[in-house]
Amino acid sequence: MILRVKLNLLLIAILVLTNGSLAYFLSEKQKDIISNNIDIQAEAISTLIAKDAIQLILLNTSDYATDLSSKLSSLKTLSKTNIYNASGKNILTIQNQSYLNEHNLIKKELPLSFLGSTLGHVELFFTKDSYNEAADRLTLFLMQIFAAGLALTLLFALYIDHFFSKRISQLNNALKNTSNKQDYSIRLPEKHVDEIGKAYQSFNQLVENTEQLLAKQATQEQLLLFQANHDTLTGLHNRLYITTSLKKLIAEDGDKETHALCYFDLDKFKIINDSFGHPVGDQLLIKLAVQFEQFINTLPQTQVARIGGDEFILIVQNTSEEALLTPLKQLQSLIKNFRLDHQGQQLSVGVSIGAILFKTPYDNIHSLFAAADTACYHAKHKGGNSLSIFWQDNPELQNEKALVNWVQRIRNAIANHQLLVYLQPIINSRVAQDNKPSYESLVRLQEENNIISPFAFIPTLERFKMMPEVDFYMVQEVISHLSKEPEFLNKVNHISINLSGTTLTIPNAADSIIQIIERSKLPFHKFCFEITETSAVSNLTEAKLFIEQLSKKGCLFSLDDFGTGMASFEYLHALPLNTLKIDGCFIKDIAKDPIKFEMVKSMQNIANLMNLETVAEYVENQAIIDKLNEIGIHHHQGYHYSEPRPIQEIMNPEQKHD
Repeated sequence: MILRVKLNLLLIAILVLTNGSLAYFLSEKQKDIISNNIDIQAEAISTLIAKDAIQLILLNTSDYATDLSSKLSSLKTLSKTNIYNASGKNILTIQNQSYLNEHNLIKKELPLSFLGSTLGHVELFFTKDSYNEAADRLTLFLMQIFAAGLALTLLFALYIDHFFSKRISQLNNALKNTSNKQDYSIRLPEKHVDEIGKAYQSFNQLVENTEQLLAKQATQEQLLLFQANHDTLTGLHNRLYITTSLKKLIAEDGDKETHALCYFDLDKFKIINDSFGHPVGDQLLIKLAVQFEQFINTLPQTQVARIGGDEFILIVQNTSEEALLTPLKQLQSLIKNFRLDHQGQQLSVGVSIGAILFKTPYDNIHSLFAAADTACYHAKHKGGNSLSIFWQDNPELQNEKALVNWVQRIRNAIANHQLLVYLQPIINSRVAQDNKPSYESLVRLQEENNIISPFAFIPTLERFKMMPEVDFYMVQEVISHLSKEPEFLNKVNHISINLSGTTLTIPNAADSIIQIIERSKLPFHKFCFEITETSAVSNLTEAKLFIEQLSKKGCLFSLDDFGTGMASFEYLHALPLNTLKIDGCFIKDIAKDPIKFEMVKSMQNIANLMNLETVAEYVENQAIIDKLNEIGIHHHQGYHYSEPRPIQEIMNPEQKHD
C-alpha cells in the first residue's frame, strides 16, 4: 500500500514535474515569441511613423503631431510614445492611457534616421497586462488538463504552442510585408477575441487608416497636378502645359517634320466684357471652350490651351500649309457662328488666327511664341475673322514687329490707364464768353514723363482694327471722371467723344454705350458723339442705325471733318445729326484764301437750311474769328481759346495737376 502510494506519489510528482516543466517551457517559449513580436511591432511602428516624426523634428509643425497621434491612438498594446530630437529633447509625447504604471511597461527605443544621419530617437512603451493575462490563462488551461495525463498534456501543449506561434508568425509576416513592401492592402482574419486577435484588429485598423490616408494624398496630388496644367475657368490646358508640350515637340529628333503653332485671339470680346460685365464674358469663354474641345477631338495630334484672357494656343503636329488651312477655317467658322444668348441679345465674337509653321528640331521656343503673336496681329490688320500663316523665318514678320510694338504699348496703356483724357473747349460765338462751353474729349498717351500725341499711334490702331477698344476705353474713362464729380456737367452744354467708323459697324455697339451711360446714371443729353464724315458715308446704313438708337436716348451727334468729301452733301439728310464740324483744312487759311471762305460759307448755308449747328476747328487767331463771325459759324474750337488740357485740371481748376 505504501509502495502504491509512493508510486502514485511518484507518478503524481512525475506528472507535476512533467506538466510543470512543460508549463515552464511553454511559458518561456511564449515570452520569447511575445518579446520578438514586440520587437517586430516596434520596428514596424517606427518605420510607419518615421517620415512624420522626422518632418516633426525638422519642421516642428502641429500637422505632423496630429497625424502621428491619429496613427498611434488605435494601437491598444502601445501605451505611450516619446519622440526626441538629436539633442535629446522630448518634442512629442503621445499617451494612450490616462494612468500608467511604469513597472507594468515594456520599453523599446529606436533611432530616427534620414539619409544616413540620426535626427533623434523614439521610445515605445507596451503594456504587460495583456501578455500577463495570456500567461495566466495558459497556466489555468494546463491545470485543467493535468488529470488527462502526461500524453494528453504534451499533445495539448504542443497544439497550443503551434496555435499561438502560427498566429503570431502570421502577424509578424504581415508587419514585415507592410513595412518592407509598403503593401497596405493586407488584412488579417478577425476570428478570435484574445490578445492576438486584438492585435490583428489593431493591425487591420492601422493599415486601413494608412491606406485611406495614402488614397486621400494620391487624390490631392492628382487634383494639384490637374490644376497646375489646366485653366481654372474653362478647364482647357493652360500656358504651362502647352509650353511644356511645345518644348518636347521642338526637341524631337526626326525627319524634320512640319508642325504649326497657332495663336488665336477673339475679336470684339473685350467690348462684350466691358459692356456686359466679366461674368458674361466668362460664360462666353466657358461655352466656347466646350466647342474647342469637341473640335480638336476630331483632329489627330492637336492640342488647345487658353493662355489668358481671350487668347488661345493651338498646336497642330505633322501638317503643312495646305493641310493647316482646312482646320483653321473650320475653327473660324465655328467661332463666327457661335451665339451667346444674354437677356434676349445674341452676343457673338470673331477670331483672328496667326499660325507659324516650323520644322523640328527647333531651338528657340520664345521666338516661336513671339512669331505666332506677330502673325495674329497681322491677321487682325486684315480685318475680323482673318487668318495669317507664315514660316518662322519669313522676313515679313520682322516688318510687323515695329507696328505690333505700338499695339502692345497701347494695350498696356489701356490696362494700366495710361491713355489720358484731355478736354478742349468749344465756344459758342453767339453768346457771352461766360456762358456754358462744350468740350471735346481727346486722347493722349502717357509713357513715363512723356505725353504722346494720338497722331503717333492712331494710324497703327486703325490698321490693326483696334480703334473700337480705344473708343470704348475713352467712353468709360470720360464717364468715370464725370461720375466722380457729376456737378461739373451743370457747367457745360455737353461733352463730345470721338468714335471711329469701325466702332459703328460693331453689332450691339450702341447697346453697349447705352448700358455704360445708364450704369453711370448721368444724363444722355450731356453727351455728343463725333463721327468722321468719311466713316459715316462709307458705313451709311450702320451709321444711321447707330445714331438713331443713341439719339432716342437723348445723345447728340456731330459729323466731324465735314467738307473733306464734298460729294457727301447728299447724304446729310439721311443722318439724324445735330452738328457739322467743318474740317480744319478750310478754317486755318480762311482769312487769306477767298475760295475757302466761300466754301465754308456754303457749308454754313447748308447747315442753316438743315437746322444744324456748325463748329469750326483750328481757330488759332483773331483774323480767323472775324471771318467765322462774318459767315455766322455757331461754335469755335482751337488754340486761340485753349489748348487741350487734362480733364482733372478743367474739372477742378483750383487744383494743380501734374
